[in-house]
Amino acid sequence: MTLFAGSYAAYSAYAASPEATNAVNARKANYKEIGGAFKTINDELKSGAPDMNTVRPSAAVIARRSALQLKFFPRGSGPESGLKTRAKAEIWKDSATFTKLQNDMVSAANQLSAAAAKGDVAAMSAARNTLGGTCKSCHDRFRVPG
Repeated sequence: MTLFAGSYAAYSAYAASPEATNAVNARKANYKEIGGAFKTINDELKSGAPDMNTVRPSAAVIARRSALQLKFFPRGSGPESGLKTRAKAEIWKDSATFTKLQNDMVSAANQLSAAAAKGDVAAMSAARNTLGGTCKSCHDRFRVPG
């Protein structure tokens, strides 16, 4: 029985197209970088005296990477691919809403990066909150909890 389960898992990974495999891996890596940068900014803002030499590059990472994210969701890279992904099929069923939320993320990330570039802590905090809310809204609707 174990042999069959292992064979099935290998078959599922093999059956996924290279495009789907690359997209899933790229989006996971990209979101991991965004999440890490977001945590760094949160930690700095919570410190009460954020180190702008830490915050600025982190905010730039989020802005740059958020602009790439939509391309990592081609058709066929969802749960039907057989790959391990938390992306729900609703992403492709309601692509207009998903695209809007992704664009909202880009806008919020750009606001955060602009505030960081100016060293405006109050604006950074507000932009961080907006970005966090945008991420949560998308996750609640389009990502499998985990």
